[in-house]
Amino acid sequence: MVIMNKAMAWMAFSCMCPILVLKQVESFSITKPIAKMNQIPMRNSAAIVAGGIRMSTETAGDIGTASTSTDGSSKGDADLSSVTRRSLGSQENLMLPRQYGPHLDKKESPFPQMNHVSVAVLSSTPSLKHLQSALNDLMKTHPLLRCHIEGSGEPEKRIDLFQMVREGEPDPCTFVSSDQIYDVDDVLTVKEVSGDTNADLDNSWKSSFESSLDDGSWCDVNKGPLWNIELHRTSSDASSPCALLMKFNHAISDQSSANLMLDQILYTLASLDERGSIKDAATVPQSMPLSLEESVLGTKRAFKDVKTEDVSLNTVKYVLAKAAEGSKSPVILPDSITGSNEDGGGILGALTIISGRSPGGDGSSGRKSTVQFRKLSDSNTQALLAKCRANGVSITNALTAAAALTSTDFIDGGSSKKDMKRNYKVLQSLDMRRFGDQLDKCETVSCKAGSMDLMLGPLDDYSGESIRLQGDVDLENKFWDLAKTSRDQTSDFIQNDGPQEATRVFDFAMTISDMNNLVHLSAEGKDTQGRAYSAGVSNVGVYERQKGVRRNSNADGERDTIKSKHGKYEVQEIYFATSHARSGCLYQVSTMTVQGSMDFTFHPASPIVPKDVNAKYADAFIDLLELVSGGERTNPTSTKNENKGNMIMNFAQSNPLDNIPEWSLGTVAAALGLVGIAIHWDAWVQFIDNFKIIRQAVPDDADFWSVLNFWILFAVSHPILQPILWISDVLHGSPGPKIADLVPATFLLGNVVAISAVAMSKEIRNAAGIFALSAFITYVGAGLDGQAGLGDFNLQLNDSYKGTVVKGCPTYEQVRQPSMDNFDLEKYQGLWYEQKFHDWTQFKEVYDTYLDIKVSYFVVTIIKRERP
Repeated sequence: MVIMNKAMAWMAFSCMCPILVLKQVESFSITKPIAKMNQIPMRNSAAIVAGGIRMSTETAGDIGTASTSTDGSSKGDADLSSVTRRSLGSQENLMLPRQYGPHLDKKESPFPQMNHVSVAVLSSTPSLKHLQSALNDLMKTHPLLRCHIEGSGEPEKRIDLFQMVREGEPDPCTFVSSDQIYDVDDVLTVKEVSGDTNADLDNSWKSSFESSLDDGSWCDVNKGPLWNIELHRTSSDASSPCALLMKFNHAISDQSSANLMLDQILYTLASLDERGSIKDAATVPQSMPLSLEESVLGTKRAFKDVKTEDVSLNTVKYVLAKAAEGSKSPVILPDSITGSNEDGGGILGALTIISGRSPGGDGSSGRKSTVQFRKLSDSNTQALLAKCRANGVSITNALTAAAALTSTDFIDGGSSKKDMKRNYKVLQSLDMRRFGDQLDKCETVSCKAGSMDLMLGPLDDYSGESIRLQGDVDLENKFWDLAKTSRDQTSDFIQNDGPQEATRVFDFAMTISDMNNLVHLSAEGKDTQGRAYSAGVSNVGVYERQKGVRRNSNADGERDTIKSKHGKYEVQEIYFATSHARSGCLYQVSTMTVQGSMDFTFHPASPIVPKDVNAKYADAFIDLLELVSGGERTNPTSTKNENKGNMIMNFAQSNPLDNIPEWSLGTVAAALGLVGIAIHWDAWVQFIDNFKIIRQAVPDDADFWSVLNFWILFAVSHPILQPILWISDVLHGSPGPKIADLVPATFLLGNVVAISAVAMSKEIRNAAGIFALSAFITYVGAGLDGQAGLGDFNLQLNDSYKGTVVKGCPTYEQVRQPSMDNFDLEKYQGLWYEQKFHDWTQFKEVYDTYLDIKVSYFVVTIIKRERP
């Protein structure tokens, strides 16, 4: 899943819709009242329907009451109908999204919804009357098209120091679907295009497509509907082309669902044009769809139902593999953003997010989707398919290779660095209906979107351009070798139950933590800009191979496949995308094959990827596919920046630190961490045992977590403070002349050298992060072990360790100095201080603990004050 890799972070851009296009478009709503439908007969209308509880108004209480919007439009006579309810699954809660109470308590804006947009360009324009009827039929068929959301999703309580760990969910976010449909004016908007050319039509829907990716203001999830459709037409003449643009809250849709809806609409329109009725072509109303987790893992197999019962060796392997991905430091931001090839996140970034803060601080905003549309001709598409078959890979494998290679042409941000190699983390989308128990057959609208990670590289900068410019067979083989790597990783992921384990782990994370807040923090962070992947590819496949809706004519048999033409309505193009503005991939491409040719949408976030760069990326991507397919190249491209950079960049090109062997320092740092764990292994075991004992003895969660949070405070704060104190000692102890009588020149020079080394060397950066984590673990382990020197504080939950008291508060005899033996009370009078009083139960150095000694001939008063 997208957000699982780091609790993710996200992107955005600055692409404005052309003002001229906006002025040409006039929108209005269908205001003619549409009669409410009677109660819809449901399939399998038992008490429990596909995981959702079906209730009549007699048992549903407030659920069955009429729901009316502020403008007086009613959602239907719900008091005469039944409703179906189902709690949202984890993936649906991510897309909705489920809100975070502490965030809203600060009067912050709610987290925005994840938008999904799909547009189909049609050869003919339907009449509004027939389109209204088709949409009514659509809503009668699919429960999520007539649903709204109830429930806050707030847990019973949050039990950790950072308010991220959830316990209980008494009021879950819930789909509530009535048997009554929305009015057509709730879901349909007509946009009249000024002008009658295809270019005018394209400008209209393209502008709306781009703005709709980031704007979810049209959707009120608590009232519904959670979808909307726009008809872009140049005229009402049926012979003119038009565009149907569908917008969704991603919690109820994926592109397979959008295809299902489009085919049903066109089938109904053709039936109405031909016979004036849809009775013979009626669809079978569907019941509430299963959640993604139920479809993949089986009903009642979510984490809330089985806890850790289904955890297996494959689960552990999956988690370890995810953790290992970070060690390869895949690039997620261009050098123009980071100033280097740093990944913008890393271990410290992840720890920052978990602590409830944005990596690099807040302030990253203003990102928007920027969109480019491209087409691979049918002849080149067929040539690419033949080449893929010859090399034993799929089209998707080739697309992921193309995405990684094209990214190498733009990742340096125009700095033209020399001999740079980088790893690329590519997000490959998956239709989760194909995995696990496969309970969802895509007969109704729902979200079953999943993904997996590919690690490709290391790849030289401008690898894609080298292939395109030289066209050498050996270089083309590098493309196919990379595609085979993608194939092998995909095959390994599926064979080891990766889709099931990804679903299980993500469900666990969403259930016990506020993952949506982690996504938000990552999206706001300056260090990550919401990016978690180098590139992303979503390939839905061939439009005409998908199954359509179930109709009365095939109620119990095989469903018909989707058609690209129904009557006079021919699907000429389909483009789709989900927003990556807040979080997601650096470069993103979504595609589908329609009538033999592939339609591509390139939709990253600007200003991370500016509009002009996205256009060049799209051209280079298509050119690379045309070259390796052996087909006709329509627009040969070159992307290399001829600017050789400034003096600093020229120096960076000859950077001697680049000669450090990859992972040499990182391996040493990791080994030190393992040694630290091994040395204090008994202490860690003892700590876990004590933890269990305390948990059993303190059944009250509030009391238990208050103790544990206090322990966490000491365990974390002291190791963080120690480097600061050490640097302070180095500052004051550095020799040589002082600058402005404050900072020693040698200290400043040492900082310049250290910071430069970290900035210029990826290997040193990686090792520094791993070493910091290793040092932290070792330091805490020493505290658990009570070792002198490193054991600056006692972290054991039980002072009796290895049969002895680790370190108690020192006695007077232990701290009394020999010089006190001959202390002359008459000679020495005044106020005396003894600094750095050592208290093993707290900290190593308690600076403001002192002894006040007032001396007279008759009274000696000793006052001990401690304030850690």
